[in-house]
Amino acid sequence: MYRFFFWVSLLMVVMLIVPTYLEACPACKTLDDPIGKGFNWSILFMMAMPFAVFGVIGGTVYLHYRRANRKPMD
Repeated sequence: MYRFFFWVSLLMVVMLIVPTYLEACPACKTLDDPIGKGFNWSILFMMAMPFAVFGVIGGTVYLHYRRANRKPMD
């Protein structure tokens, strides 16, 4: 049990120290710059696109499936 807490605490210390040494690219540091803001927004849009595309395709397939299996009212 001692070894587990030792490794967990060591990992926490490393996670607290490493971000001070690893910094983002120079364009991302200056958020007041319009080019930096545009760069950040473009990254966010690129990350969101797969979710949007698969969500639309999945939603369309789901709606067509539900409409096909709906029983007609007599």
